[in-house]
Amino acid sequence: MRNIDKINILLRLGFNSKTPKIFSFHDSLPDVFSSYIELLAYKRYNILGGQELLERLSLRSSEPRRGAREAVLTFDDGRRNCWTVIFPLLKKYKVKAIFFIIPSRIRDTDEYCPNLEDYWKGRVSWENLYLSHRRAPYLSWKELQIMQESGLVEIHSHGLRHDVVRVTSRVMDFQHPGVYEMPVYFDEWFDAGLPLLDYQWGAPIYERSWAPFASNVFVPDRRADTVMNEFVKNNGGFLFFKNKNWRKKLFEYYGSQKKNFGRGHFKKMENREDARTSIMQSKSLIEKRMKDKSLFFSVPLYQGSPEVLRIAQEAGYKAVFTGYQGLQQEHNSLSPKADRLFILTRIPSFWIKFLTYL
Repeated sequence: MRNIDKINILLRLGFNSKTPKIFSFHDSLPDVFSSYIELLAYKRYNILGGQELLERLSLRSSEPRRGAREAVLTFDDGRRNCWTVIFPLLKKYKVKAIFFIIPSRIRDTDEYCPNLEDYWKGRVSWENLYLSHRRAPYLSWKELQIMQESGLVEIHSHGLRHDVVRVTSRVMDFQHPGVYEMPVYFDEWFDAGLPLLDYQWGAPIYERSWAPFASNVFVPDRRADTVMNEFVKNNGGFLFFKNKNWRKKLFEYYGSQKKNFGRGHFKKMENREDARTSIMQSKSLIEKRMKDKSLFFSVPLYQGSPEVLRIAQEAGYKAVFTGYQGLQQEHNSLSPKADRLFILTRIPSFWIKFLTYL
């Protein structure tokens, strides 16, 4: 993250009271998410749901009530964690959230997995709860319906397929474990067919893009994956990532081995995800399955464009959610015009802890 982005986020957290602070999550551990909710409550934040956010955006006055602090919690992708951990905690604290899902990845089954409530009541072990993230990494329609019916969760669109492709040979990071020891670069793992994670750690992650913005895709020499994975295995395996300087070590080793890899090549994109189809059909599918309007669109990888905004407005969305990269461009966060498309930038969830000092 650029320093200018960090400064803008801190300014928004500390001084901007005109718009609700919108936080972006993918996954979260129970104690971490609980601490965030408790901190927001301590700082007297009112956590808004989607309909409440839309009402705030549509107000003719650009100011909330005097001294009011407002926040919105959003979760991208529709991952298992939203059911096993987040939903039970939303019920516990009686707060609302917005889930942006990828319809093509949602399981079509009436079954639903155990969650924290089952663990609290002794009906399931923590290990089984933990492992459910690997067995079924995405939510089911049944789970989504239960959460929506609670009145605490709204379901909106994150694109139909969320296809992520490599666009250059530049290595930007390496595959590594995140929450619940699941891969941080979830799309690469999912698109590869959910292979065993022990063989994924250390694999190079190349500069990437949402498919509609790529005409060509970079095809790397896959030997690099094997070489980097072997390096991780020989240096402690999963425990390698407990090392404070693990990323520096991987970049150094990759640089020393790069001459042994092929250069890779580019090829023209085939069956590319189309922005119009993705935006339109995801909305249609969600509304059909959830029997409710999908009015918000979260741009995959935070990569928007004027074309995406035009399509979203044509589809009938009321707001498009981007990431912190767009902070400087936010110019219509509040509008008296009912037909205006709101462009809303979000703050990565870990910044919530900085509210302690503000």
